[in-house]
Amino acid sequence: MNAKLQYYISRIESSKNLPTLPHILVNLIHACENENSSIRDVAKIIRADASISAKIIKLVNSSYYRSAAKISQIDHALIRLGRNAIKNLAISSAVQQVFNKPDALAAGFDLKRFWRHSLTSAILARMIAEKTGYNLPEQAFLAGMIHDIGRLILAVNFPEEYETVLQGPNGTPESLLAAETRMGATHTEIGEWILTRWNIDSMIIDALRYHHEPAGRIQNAFPLTRIVHAANDMSRASGINDAAFGVLKGLFPCAFSDTVDMVVQAEEEVHSLAGFLGFSIGEKAKGSFPDQTSPLSSPEFVRTVKDHSLLVGVLQNLLSCRDENAILKAIQESLSILFDFRNLLFFLIDPEDGLLKAKALDDAGHIDSPPGLIVSLHNRESVIIQSLQRNAPLVSENNGSVSNLPILDEQILHLLECGRFLCLPLICTGEKIGVIVVALDDQTVGIPSREEKLLNLFAGQAAAALYVEQMKRLQIKRIAEERLAATTDVARKVVHEANNPLNIMKNYLRILSSRLEEQDPAQNEIHIIEEEIDRVSRILKELSDFSKPRSPKMGILDLNGLLKGIVKIVSRSLPPELDVQFHTNLAQALPPIRSDRDALKQIFINLIKNAVEALAGHGNIYIETFFVPMGPESGQAGNDLHSRGHAKIVVSDDGPGLSPGIQERLFEPYSSTKGKGHSGIGLSVVYKMVKELGGTVTAGNVPNEGAVFTVTLPVNSPRPS
Repeated sequence: MNAKLQYYISRIESSKNLPTLPHILVNLIHACENENSSIRDVAKIIRADASISAKIIKLVNSSYYRSAAKISQIDHALIRLGRNAIKNLAISSAVQQVFNKPDALAAGFDLKRFWRHSLTSAILARMIAEKTGYNLPEQAFLAGMIHDIGRLILAVNFPEEYETVLQGPNGTPESLLAAETRMGATHTEIGEWILTRWNIDSMIIDALRYHHEPAGRIQNAFPLTRIVHAANDMSRASGINDAAFGVLKGLFPCAFSDTVDMVVQAEEEVHSLAGFLGFSIGEKAKGSFPDQTSPLSSPEFVRTVKDHSLLVGVLQNLLSCRDENAILKAIQESLSILFDFRNLLFFLIDPEDGLLKAKALDDAGHIDSPPGLIVSLHNRESVIIQSLQRNAPLVSENNGSVSNLPILDEQILHLLECGRFLCLPLICTGEKIGVIVVALDDQTVGIPSREEKLLNLFAGQAAAALYVEQMKRLQIKRIAEERLAATTDVARKVVHEANNPLNIMKNYLRILSSRLEEQDPAQNEIHIIEEEIDRVSRILKELSDFSKPRSPKMGILDLNGLLKGIVKIVSRSLPPELDVQFHTNLAQALPPIRSDRDALKQIFINLIKNAVEALAGHGNIYIETFFVPMGPESGQAGNDLHSRGHAKIVVSDDGPGLSPGIQERLFEPYSSTKGKGHSGIGLSVVYKMVKELGGTVTAGNVPNEGAVFTVTLPVNSPRPS
């Protein structure tokens, strides 16, 4: 750093005009960049600053973002805008706040023109990034917004010196940079210094550092540097001609017509953003942008581009969801914000039986499966299936206008309490995922073409997120099954080797027994040892057949009574120093079930013991049962057995819960979080046995409480007489 530059920096540091980011904005930027922070974390920081909160709510409800319904909550605004947009808004606001009303400003420095140039460069940089496939368009926006910040700092802190710079011979950027060099500090050097002080990304600093370099020198630079260089040139252009965008053509393979489109849209966005960010930019200079009578500048064109850009933040939220339930909640929230759709159902295809099964968001905000809402893909009369088959949004007929409306569609109308409903198919790469059914009012007959295009884009993103999650679950299941098979191979070898010494021990026990009198007291001890050896052999045999379906010994049993007995046995067997309390809430309406008593004992003893160990000596365990009835649509009715639904058994605790990493591998053999002395095979046994009984088992966390395991079992009891 040369002496003159150091002199200017020292003066800035000692002045009251030292530009610093407020502490709340620093926290906000870090939270937006942290992948582990949730939307609630970011929203909490925003709510602490009334000014930022007001700007975000004002912006998200503006015509710029075309909200279908008024948004009043920061959480919803975050979903609509996206984290990167929030971060950029925060930094842009900070820069504008610091320099909004300077005590002094170099004569000849046009502050309004400066803000116009900064906003235009930012918007054009984002457009170029999107057009050229740069995957961080919001980073490009921020770089374009602050690439000239050094000029502002010099004009505010050194008004007299910078006035001389601004009075150069022809006022071109090149002559300005030369005059700054003669002064001893250029705006690129000062900008680099302040952005480094703010801990801004090094790629953004590079974009600022090189934005006045000759185009030929940066042709092979990293993309962000080329993007900001081109955006800066385009925003300074005095008209639309080949010469004005020659640099852009040299850096990126963009056609001339594309640059016209980009500048037209940038002009629209500059005025919208400036108004809502509080930037005073004045009127645009004549000839600086294309003729506004061009069809490319029509409100319809601009609105269409904006509609498509809105979905980028939605896609980011969907892809960051951890599981299917989180994706469904994000989809419903996004539909509510983007289209004002409030009441809806998801019908997703179950890969096991190919039936469409309903899922809905309950009053507590949890995704649940309403009992009995099952649709067969063969029911071609329903508009739900027609929408899926045609891969097109369809609106149902009004119940009052058509007498032969399919009964299933009538039932959906009654269920959603609406006059019509919209079916939005979810299909990804040709795979049918399901249908979103949305309540509409009586007057809605069809979907406007522009809305239909936007809905199709949204449905495609939603289907892709659900498809990826489905593929992930199938992959995890396949890996688990392969590991089970590999485990069996290893176990067979172990069993073969272990049986040899066990047989030798039994032979020696027989020899020892033959040498003793029949009435000898030692005979009883020998008999006990032989029984335990036989039990070890049976356990080893089960281990060797781990991946093979066993033959359940089915019988009618009282599940609630069985659970009570298991709780009694486990609680009495615990050491007295443990303070573990058991709580049961067993559904009285639970009918007898037909299942394997021994298998169920092993399943629930494993789950309860697992919960005891998770509590580390102190806490509560909860066992609950529910009856989930199912109608005849499932097609599972037999001659002498009647499928009446499912029994749901929930075993939960108030321990530390399951970490996200272990949840994915929880039911795999030899996967344990308990450390030395634990094989990690107990839960894999549970998974295998539940599957053999025709049920399912899932694991998760109760919010702020602990782990929860849910087992569902078919209720195959005798048909009532």
